[in-house]
Amino acid sequence: MGRRSRAIGLCIGLVVAAPAAADDSALARAHLRGPAPGEAAAVFFLPIDGEPGAVAVGAAHSFDGTRLAEAGEVEFRLEAEGSRVTGSTRYYTRPGRAFHEPGATLRDDFVVFALAERPRGVHLLQPAESLPRPGARVRILGADAVAGSVARSDETRIEVDLDGPADLRGWGGAPVVEDGSGRVVGLLQSVWPGGAGLRAGVGPIGGVLEAIAQPLDGGLGRLFAHLAPPASAATGHGERRRAATGSPFGAAPPDQSAAEADAASRRGLPDPSPRSLRLEIEQPRPDAILGDAAGAFVAGRALALRDETRRFDIAIVVDTSGSTKAPTGVDVDGDGVLGEPGPDPLAGFYEPVSSDPDDSILAAEVAAARKLLAGLDPRSTRAALVVFAGEPVPVGPAFLRALEVRRAALTEEPLTSDYRRLSQALDRVRERGALGKTHMAAGIDQATVELLGLAGSLSTADPTSEKIVLFFTDGVPTLPYGTEADNVRAVLLAAERAGRAGVRIHSFAIGPEALEGPISTVEMAAITSGIFTPVRDPGNLVPLMEGVSFANVEAVQVANASTGEGAFQVRVHADGSWDALVPLATGRNELEVRARSGDGAEATERVTVHYAPGGASPFVPAELVSKRNQLLEARLLELRHDRQEAERRRAQEVRRELTLEIERERAAATQRAERQRKELELEVEIPAPGAPLRSPQPSR
Repeated sequence: MGRRSRAIGLCIGLVVAAPAAADDSALARAHLRGPAPGEAAAVFFLPIDGEPGAVAVGAAHSFDGTRLAEAGEVEFRLEAEGSRVTGSTRYYTRPGRAFHEPGATLRDDFVVFALAERPRGVHLLQPAESLPRPGARVRILGADAVAGSVARSDETRIEVDLDGPADLRGWGGAPVVEDGSGRVVGLLQSVWPGGAGLRAGVGPIGGVLEAIAQPLDGGLGRLFAHLAPPASAATGHGERRRAATGSPFGAAPPDQSAAEADAASRRGLPDPSPRSLRLEIEQPRPDAILGDAAGAFVAGRALALRDETRRFDIAIVVDTSGSTKAPTGVDVDGDGVLGEPGPDPLAGFYEPVSSDPDDSILAAEVAAARKLLAGLDPRSTRAALVVFAGEPVPVGPAFLRALEVRRAALTEEPLTSDYRRLSQALDRVRERGALGKTHMAAGIDQATVELLGLAGSLSTADPTSEKIVLFFTDGVPTLPYGTEADNVRAVLLAAERAGRAGVRIHSFAIGPEALEGPISTVEMAAITSGIFTPVRDPGNLVPLMEGVSFANVEAVQVANASTGEGAFQVRVHADGSWDALVPLATGRNELEVRARSGDGAEATERVTVHYAPGGASPFVPAELVSKRNQLLEARLLELRHDRQEAERRRAQEVRRELTLEIERERAAATQRAERQRKELELEVEIPAPGAPLRSPQPSR
């Protein structure tokens, strides 16, 4: 648009009521959650592949990014009756720019919203296959009887001479469609005097389609606050942007480049792509002399680095709500007694409770936490334990109603490298049992407080550590509000707060109930760039801990390069530490370790040791002794299993040989009997059925 036409152009903003809609079955109005001036912008809907099957499209100049970040949610309603069509909390694509910004064109002026559910009460519009030619007839949907002819058309702008006067205030972002097919050619952006009357500026739909082809986060989209514009003297609203985004500069400092601003839009989350992979062999030392016949204990760390060091602070968050009393269906504690479902004597209604509390979902959560801790390296990883439930519903006799109500979430053990303290805390959690409702938001907030060392925490923060939450739950949020939607919203807001602080949440939805309504666990992971893990069978939770990793280490292989034999066992732990038991040959042995990160980076290290059978093995640091013992126990079980398997195979072979021998003897005996019968000239009469048997006659 030229300087003169831009100066007199009429930006179609969010103004007063517009004319009655001519085709409101294709349009909706956007209403921000809560009171906000400048709401009710026009949007229409385009189809996309995948759920929910559509996106909402409007003009970028019609929406204030800060107001969207403040509200957190926009609801789309029909123009006439005001009924809900659908809603959104996320951008599907990176927002475009208002056409009047420096360097922008009409084609850039769009915003695309990811939808909470498929729109109801409106039909989806189809995009035009090509730009309209000059002279083509088009209509502006939503404005009563407004049509015109295309005067100019190229990739950056379409200009339309309107048939007559029209008040188009409030219709910015409305679709402009081909008069015959009804396909969308672009979005209404502005109107100015031109030709014999009014001329409309239209942003070609091609800009929207190019953006839709590259959605944010694979189609999940990003929360409005993630992409709120930075505060500056030019954009204004500095305090509001700072409040909406949680950043002193809005989404990014004003002096950042576009690439830096894009990185900052992820709210300081750890970059999932390491710059290098460093592999360390910490045990044994080079040229160590080993004498243990079980093999060489080899241990170290694989570090997918973004800087010189990598440390982890982990908050293990355990759901202790009443539903975790239910049985898992497996013998969690291995005592040979399988917990069966039964009624809860403390509940006012039937709620399944494990007859063996040590086989409950809560017991599985505790066992999974122990499994995880067993593999962590206390030299580089601290862990904390947080539990959450909520105020129990007071039912039953008065003495039950008088029970002390516990906090919705509390820290059982602050961040520590002394895993024995965490083990004792897990014992306390298991002994105390399950009670109450499910306040997921409180669990996330409490974990965030501990990891950051905020006011009220019991932990001392480490500003250099990567901060991880492992979140276990078997249900859906039932607190702090009375409706499911509000409770889910509270969870997502808590996750957003954690994400802004650089906390990553790996969530585990345990059991059918959690997977029937998984939005909270799915989204808390997505918002913070974590991983969501569905665990339909609660009995599988503990074995799944073997595969948990937040160090971006995909695989570690250990072998004796001198003999070509692989390790008896190799274990890779969540924080990138690893250990193995490797067979040795008498004399010199070169041990080789290969590691690969999640992004394909590889590293190889070797260490030479000497095996002297019966000799004394070198000192093993205290923090590695338990890992060595676990490997030795696993090897012992493996050998025992191998012996049992060998004995079973030998027993099967003996049984097979005995069976063959019996068959041979049976056949030989039958042949001998036949020969005897002939030699003794015996005739055997077989009586007819029902005939009386003759008594034997005495021999003479």
